[in-house]
Parts: sequence; structure tokens; C-alpha cells
Amino acid sequence: MLNQKERVKKNKITNIKRSKRFSDRIIIQLNNKSVFRVPEDAFALKPLHVGDEITAKEINHYDDKMRIQEAKDAAFRLLSFRMRSISEMKRRLKQKSFTNDEINNVINKLIKLDFLNDAMFAKTFINEKIKNKKIGPRALRSELFPHHLSSDLINQLIEKAYKKYDINELISFHLNRKKINKSIQLNKKELTRLNNYLLRKGFEWDNISHVYHKWGLI
Repeated sequence: MLNQKERVKKNKITNIKRSKRFSDRIIIQLNNKSVFRVPEDAFALKPLHVGDEITAKEINHYDDKMRIQEAKDAAFRLLSFRMRSISEMKRRLKQKSFTNDEINNVINKLIKLDFLNDAMFAKTFINEKIKNKKIGPRALRSELFPHHLSSDLINQLIEKAYKKYDINELISFHLNRKKINKSIQLNKKELTRLNNYLLRKGFEWDNISHVYHKWGLI
């Protein structure tokens, strides 16, 4: 923590250059050989010049802006791989040691820009999981749980998704994958193994038994 004397002590800017690694960051060097970084947008709003004097308090202000920029950059890197829920983005930024204030600042900006949208995330997540993994509602709810989404939103989207992807057809997909033959009843051991497999995939027993009867397995 800086004392009052240190906060108002001024140092002179001796060099200003653009970062080679991050083109949107400006590196400021002082006469005491220390350096600090400034986001390009903050620099554009309040330009600094060689010969200007600057206090530690002012440098701290730029440091705060730089931390926000770094948190925003980290968020965009995460979004470049795939969509994220608000909860997941908060968790991932927390893991990168950003403060709650820095995280909330970035999260609010991303929500306003529609880069974070829990409804859109949930819709995409649900459709991709069903399409690619052919899972049932119970497994889907389990995978959605860590994202802390609204129960009403989840219920609405899951109901809609399984109108598009018929549950009985999904179960039949797994039976075909397991090379189960129609109209050949399974013994107790085979049935138990298949039951456990389909239950792990997230299907309800009512749907499973319906398909079993349709296939002539029981």
C-alpha cells in the first residue's frame, strides 16, 4: 500500500512505445526505469507524452484499466473456442486470479455486447449434446447443472429439444450401436447390463421399456 507521499510523487515519462506482443497495449517507461502498460483505448482517451510527469496514483489507475483489459482478453480467448455460460466464464476468470470487481466489469460488458447469453448458450449446448452424444434428459440436466442456469429455462429448452430429437429414436440408436437384434428376447444378465447402460445415458425407464416392447426384447 502506497503512503500519501508516494502516491503524489511524480516521475517523468522517458519513452512510449507500442507492445510488440500485444498491439493494443502501450508501454510507458519512466525516469526511474520502471514501466507500466496502458490499454490503447485508455491511451486514446487521455494521451500521454514523453516529458509528462505522472504520479503513482495515476499509474495505479492505468494498472486497474490494464487488468480489466487483460480480463477481457482472457474472456475473448475462451469464447474463441466455444460459447460459455455466464457462470462458467466467471469461474474460468476466477481461476486466472482476476478479482470479483474485474470479473463483474468484464461480464457486464460481454452481456451488453451479447457475447454472453445464457439462453443462447443453453440452446446450443442442449442441441449439440443430444445430436453428438445421443443422451437423454437426465444426463443432459446433469451436464447443465454446473452452469447454474434457470430451471425454467432448462425445462423449456429440454422439452423443445426432445420434440426435435425423438427420445425413442435416440434409445433405438443405442440399441443398434450395441448390435441388439429385434424380436430376440434378452436374458436377465443382458437386460440388466443394457438397462444400466441406457440409464447412464440419461433415459427414463418408461421410455426404455416402451422401446424394449416395440423391439420385442421383453
